[in-house]
Amino acid sequence: MVRMNKFPRILIIGQPFNDVTGGGITISNLFRGWPSDRIAVAATGHMLYYVTTDICDTYYQLGNEEHRWIFPFSLIQRSFPSGPRIYENKDTVSVTRHISTWRFEFVNHVFYPILSWIGLIHVSSRISLSPGFRKWLEEFKPDILYLQVSSRETIRFASDLVRYLNIPSAIHIMDDWPSTISNKGLFKRYWKKKIHREFQQLLDIVDLHLSISDAMSVEYQKRYNKNFVAFHNPTDLNIWLPHCKKDFTIRQDNIRILYSGRIGIGIADSLIEVAEAIDRLNTEDLKIRLFIQTPTEEQSILDRLSGYACVIINPVAGYDQLPAIFADADLLLLANDFNKDGITYLKYSMPTKASEYMISGTPILVYAPEGAAVYQAIEQNECGYCLNRQGSQGIMEAIRFLCGDEEYRKRISNNAVNYARRKFDAMKVRDEFRNKLISITPEMKRTGDEGIGKV
Repeated sequence: MVRMNKFPRILIIGQPFNDVTGGGITISNLFRGWPSDRIAVAATGHMLYYVTTDICDTYYQLGNEEHRWIFPFSLIQRSFPSGPRIYENKDTVSVTRHISTWRFEFVNHVFYPILSWIGLIHVSSRISLSPGFRKWLEEFKPDILYLQVSSRETIRFASDLVRYLNIPSAIHIMDDWPSTISNKGLFKRYWKKKIHREFQQLLDIVDLHLSISDAMSVEYQKRYNKNFVAFHNPTDLNIWLPHCKKDFTIRQDNIRILYSGRIGIGIADSLIEVAEAIDRLNTEDLKIRLFIQTPTEEQSILDRLSGYACVIINPVAGYDQLPAIFADADLLLLANDFNKDGITYLKYSMPTKASEYMISGTPILVYAPEGAAVYQAIEQNECGYCLNRQGSQGIMEAIRFLCGDEEYRKRISNNAVNYARRKFDAMKVRDEFRNKLISITPEMKRTGDEGIGKV
């Protein structure tokens, strides 16, 4: 077996490191241990928020020299300068995001929906390789290109970059956004067909195809005729196991249910349904609080949730605080919407928090359509209580049962922890991930070697 005495230089496109979003947390846990001088990120200014620098401190902001909007949309969009953003502070303190509320609400609830409906969202902007960005690439000299894309402009940019750099490349898909990227509005059939073709062309020139779940790998092999390898968010057992839940006693007058994570496409209506059911339960003999811990900044969604008496919106916690927070809850909630858009978007996704929920040892309540990948994984391995029947009555029955049966809670907790240890151990997953990336380098292709072993 060939062994390399250093890591290849990785260029990550489209996803900065952070400890708040699912994508940021996932790549942080996958790339942790990679020498910081051998890893760099390029992303648009809209994405460079909550940046952490403990893994990577070399960033290029794709600003107004690369990311350009056509007139008159350029008058509305915020302009970002182009160029390197090298953070001197190596701590994991996030760079906070300051947003004008009216701008955020207008852009996300008026501007983007209108552009999407009339189809202009797919031609309103483009990312290109500016002279400044090309110079930065030449100075960094990447060996491997790691891509995350989720829009037509990022698909086209990724294709341009793969051809320009002419180095081994990998693409990692987090959600089934190709199924929902153009399913509404005028000319949806035209754009769906066109974007599918452009995405297929990108997949054809990429060397390694990565997914977020086994279910996605199976589906994408059928859909795109490519072999996808699943890599989900791994968990560091040394960090999580010391906090693993030991006490399963529940006080009926102080039941704490926690939902942690984003709220957006495919996750909003289901949380509302759970909150409504809990409020109804609280008129009986139970006292339940639903804690929501989310980086979501859309005030309209938070206001809807805050309208329920049981809901408490927690401040966003640092990632290092999550093991204790998860273990302190009585139940952890994992909820997917039952509407068509939610089912399509999340069908093959495995939420970042799923592995963390499991390793925490706190019993999990899954409220999601039966076909969802996360539902199937947890049900098949008996890692939680799975409810696929939509409506308050089923939710109320599930919560009553979970709160009343301590032995059942212990059993699904034990199953979840054991499954997470087998499937998501960061030490094992990182080695597999690193070896898979290195397997596409010319050196490994020449030798026919599958990996480098532990380095």
